Amino acid sequence: MAEPFKSDLKTGAERYLAKVMVSAFSEGWRKPEDFLRHFKPGDLMQRLEKVPDLRAAILIKAAGVHERIVRKKSTASATEDLRIALDEGLTTPADLLDLIPVDDRVRHLERAKLWGFLTEEHFWEPNASAGAGQAVARMVYLLETALGESLLSLQDVTDGITFETISARLPHKELQRVVKQALEAGRKKTPFGEDALFGVVPLKDLLGHIPLDHVYKRVIVAKLAQPAGFIGSAVGEEAWPEDDPASEKPHIEPSTEAPKGETKRGAPPKPNKAEAKEAEETVTDDELEEVPVPSGGSVSSRPPAEEEARRKVADRLSAINRLPPRHNDLSTPILLSIDSMYSELLTAPTDEAREMCIRDSFPNEAHLSTALLALIELLDPSIDVNDPVIRDADAESLIKVVLFEERRRYEQANPAGRGPAVAPAPPGSGGKRSVPPPLPGNEKRAR
Repeated sequence: MAEPFKSDLKTGAERYLAKVMVSAFSEGWRKPEDFLRHFKPGDLMQRLEKVPDLRAAILIKAAGVHERIVRKKSTASATEDLRIALDEGLTTPADLLDLIPVDDRVRHLERAKLWGFLTEEHFWEPNASAGAGQAVARMVYLLETALGESLLSLQDVTDGITFETISARLPHKELQRVVKQALEAGRKKTPFGEDALFGVVPLKDLLGHIPLDHVYKRVIVAKLAQPAGFIGSAVGEEAWPEDDPASEKPHIEPSTEAPKGETKRGAPPKPNKAEAKEAEETVTDDELEEVPVPSGGSVSSRPPAEEEARRKVADRLSAINRLPPRHNDLSTPILLSIDSMYSELLTAPTDEAREMCIRDSFPNEAHLSTALLALIELLDPSIDVNDPVIRDADAESLIKVVLFEERRRYEQANPAGRGPAVAPAPPGSGGKRSVPPPLPGNEKRAR
């Protein structure tokens, strides 16, 4: 049996990141390929400029650079060598990661980007791919590791979840046990605090009854990640924590039904950086509290800073004619991700780059599909996005439709030298398309 990982880093926050990263790989939460999406060769070579011995070792072992010239390599040249080594299979993401000790990753790489990598798949969301049992176990690990590093206290955990939520969510039998123990402690004139509570209801059992998105927002984000500096302007992914569960916080919006795949608001890994930073600086813990909805009117329960951020995003997307017609139905994270996507998509040079830009802008396929369906409704109103064929299509097909429609718009605006690329509607469809059209040139990309 392997010995538990022990970090030699100086601070609890650094040791915490190191321990979580080790578990992320050993438990299969994250893969080396995921790491290299967040830390590309250029990022690694630039961040390791101040540790020339480590950078040299990586280039020698991974890229085969001769040791006599490795220290004379510029960052640009080193980046190119490492990228070619990965492209040509001279090294693999797993091999490359083995050359960078865990403590050195935390010591030299950006803390906020590391946190974004570790939480990218949003396992705490109700529609996440991980099973409920796995999600609870992972949340317990994050909390217990933070408790072990003194980044959290048991009081932080209960304050974040709140006694109101605990009492409302615990099953009747569990509440009876808590009350019984509290009364017995009172007779003995001994305090019944958090230690006693978790003695009666272990943390794992408690989290099995509490919505994990609530725990993530109110404890992990508010009590751990923000104070420790894991959430910064470099990533900004947690600028808009998801709302409380609907059963605890009514939320009334003009839409009648949420888009498929979007049952809760989540936080995207790549929102617009300026808006994420502004949101992070302006949204306070008080603003995350429940906002009452007055009877007789439809109002948004979003904090004022969030509403302002949404307005700015809507203005930018309107300026480039890419604001979905039902953008009010979209959650803030999805809207920010669309904005982030279009900051790069229209200037990407190849189909491969455009597809990667689309995928990298969203934390999971549910957010991706919801956003793409909203954009398809804008780009080609003749496509019925409620048709099951298009509504239930996989992400790959939806990406092809968006790329096709973007190319069609480009060719209509630049007609010289090329004819229109619009696919005809199927016979008998009344002019409406529900099947994703083929993407011109896709056969070349498939090769």
